[in-house]
Amino acid sequence: MYQYPTVPQSQSALSADRNARRSPQVSVVVTCYNLERYIGEALHSVLSQSDAPPFELIVVDDCSTDRSGEIIRGFAEAKYVRTPRNGGVLLAMLAGVEQAKSDIICLLDGDDLWEQGKLAASVAAFAAGPSVALVTHDLCFIDAAGERIGRNSRPNQELGSLDAERAGAKVRRGILELDDYVWLGSALSFRRSLARWDAFAAFANALPDPKNCYQDWPLAYWIAALPDVRAAYVPETLFRYRLHGKNHSGDAGTVERAVRNFTRTRNTYEAIARIAELRSLPQGLKRIAEQSAALARAQVDVYRGRRLRAIGGFAGAMPLARRNRTLAKETLRFAIGALLGPRALTQIAALPQMRGRGT
Repeated sequence: MYQYPTVPQSQSALSADRNARRSPQVSVVVTCYNLERYIGEALHSVLSQSDAPPFELIVVDDCSTDRSGEIIRGFAEAKYVRTPRNGGVLLAMLAGVEQAKSDIICLLDGDDLWEQGKLAASVAAFAAGPSVALVTHDLCFIDAAGERIGRNSRPNQELGSLDAERAGAKVRRGILELDDYVWLGSALSFRRSLARWDAFAAFANALPDPKNCYQDWPLAYWIAALPDVRAAYVPETLFRYRLHGKNHSGDAGTVERAVRNFTRTRNTYEAIARIAELRSLPQGLKRIAEQSAALARAQVDVYRGRRLRAIGGFAGAMPLARRNRTLAKETLRFAIGALLGPRALTQIAALPQMRGRGT
């Protein structure tokens, strides 16, 4: 039987005492839904951080139906927050940040792991200047059992050789251009005051379907679209992203999973397109956001069997697919969907040419 890791009692008591006696300089917000196999190890990776500034740990249980809540409550130093109903990761994150005492917020998904030094390095990156509003860093990949996966790191390829100023500028540009070399999720930290958090929370709560929307990209895009803010990149592998059957956003192994994941992608891009409009961003950036949303809508349509509508939507998003070098993959997806139907698509979802950005 899988043994859920816990922090030794002596270390646990020291950690709780340390953070009780000092005001936290950073708030760690962890979101969890039915992650009983992973959440204990995730929390351990936070509480075992060495050389970290004083921090608080807030864990949001989005109405899990497994043993996740029991495991979380076993960590006395974690503040346990249970949502009144299952509302999705975006609303869970909002609930956690609302409980936070610190201006600097670090996010962690309950199935990922932080490396030693993550908190210290992230907080230090904010010290580079008063306008640094967002920090991200490099990562590695692990499987469900925690074993390393040999997979290239796009952040390292694109950002690893740049100096701090150029890397930060490219992170911000990459977010606004929706490029795949910026990693967010459990690598994302932000300064709440510079992010205009209250306005973002109101925006997110007012979305048509916030339950089915990813949390990291709308928030990062919101921040990057603000004037006079900077991003920072730490060229260190500071977290392990776990790939397993329930968390891969590009999972199209069944029609139901494909519709679910592409619906979340569609809602996320539609939220981003709204932000681009609200911030009056340059037309080129608006076009990228709008075409990303159009492509995601067409992907939902092809898996729902709306063939003509899907083809029409894909035609409008072809410039984006060409820019992202996914035109061949998407053309194949829509051709198979139109000719053979969505069930045929699920049978070839694991083929290399159907993999990619997850959208």
